[in-house]
Amino acid sequence: MANNLGMSAVPWTPWRLWRSPYLWLATVHLVLDIAVVVVAGLLVLVLLTVAALALPLAAIGLPLTQWATRGVYTLGGWERTRAKLTREQVILALIPPEQTGSTAADARAALADRGLWRQFLYFLLLLPMALVSLLGVVVAWSVPPVLIALPVFFDKFSAGRAQVGPFVIDSSDEALRITGIALLFLLLVSPLLIRGLSAVDAMLARSFLGRSETGELAERVDQLVTSRQQVVDSAEGERRRMERDLHDGAQQRLVSLAMTLGRAKNKAAGTEIQPLIEEAHAEALLAISELRDLTRGLHPPVLTDRGLDAAISAVAARAPLPVRVEIQIDPRPSLTIESIAYFVVTEALTNVAKHAQAARAEVRIHRAGDVLTIVVADDGRGGADAGLGTGLRGLADRVGGVDGTLTVTSPLGGPTTLTAEVPCAH
Repeated sequence: MANNLGMSAVPWTPWRLWRSPYLWLATVHLVLDIAVVVVAGLLVLVLLTVAALALPLAAIGLPLTQWATRGVYTLGGWERTRAKLTREQVILALIPPEQTGSTAADARAALADRGLWRQFLYFLLLLPMALVSLLGVVVAWSVPPVLIALPVFFDKFSAGRAQVGPFVIDSSDEALRITGIALLFLLLVSPLLIRGLSAVDAMLARSFLGRSETGELAERVDQLVTSRQQVVDSAEGERRRMERDLHDGAQQRLVSLAMTLGRAKNKAAGTEIQPLIEEAHAEALLAISELRDLTRGLHPPVLTDRGLDAAISAVAARAPLPVRVEIQIDPRPSLTIESIAYFVVTEALTNVAKHAQAARAEVRIHRAGDVLTIVVADDGRGGADAGLGTGLRGLADRVGGVDGTLTVTSPLGGPTTLTAEVPCAH
């Protein structure tokens, strides 16, 4: 199973080691480290030298610098592929600097990129790692078989004795004991030695050839926040478009229809069809009134033209109870945030008029830094609960869409205070 934790795919359990193909793949990987250092390491050194020396050469050197740095990234990508094939290690690829369109700026950014030099350090540190790994492979797979076969050719030694490192073997019994130790070493220690070297090699690759999981998660969160903001802005833009279409299209046609019906009513005075025309005229006026309220609830033009202060003041003036308005927002937030604040206030005042039995209400909107605070309070009967209806839940969802919070304090008997805090960094 693929992993990106810097660990080898070779299992730890002794009885599973010899059945794992990754024991032999890890051995191959460790042996090939020497070839990688000789070929890829020297090539990386040449590329970086070319990149640094070519930078001052203007029109000719700048593209050469970029080409050389891209070559280092290519070699690093090959190493990540090798790690994936031999130990199933998935390493998150380093990302080179974004292109700005300026050849000089891009060349300088490429040469100053931390990821570039991290990959250079990998190939530099791989040299001692490769030497240790090669020694470990020899100790694991070459020495034990030779010692296991020692009793077979021990008698052929003319001196009747053999030396293994600092130890001298001068009898067949001692040779047999060495054979037993070598066999146990081969069965139990050699795979673990390869496994340990593979794990160290894997951590080296992860540390210098890839970006961290934390950085990847942070980048993903940033992308999600940006995409979510784009969706919210798109929805608010669609609401504004609907308001314009209704105001400039259907509403104007209804006004024209009402005017035509008004003239027809005057001309039909005293006839049998006058009551029908009067009824149609009244329905047209009612439709105009309802459409005007609908467009005002979507996104009133005054909100775009004059901001929250004027829009909320107009809502308060139409309310069936006295509403005191206090608004201090400087600088003005984005249209998306203004639309959300307007929606919160209009819905809250509608709920007050319908359910609170209040004598008065108050709206306070203040901006402190990057936070817009919206407070709607009334002296009604209280008992508002977001869990008992969809109105307050809808407000909470709308505010939560931009990482805002909504709290409602409404004890039985009142008063009720609704507080929304919305981030407004722009």
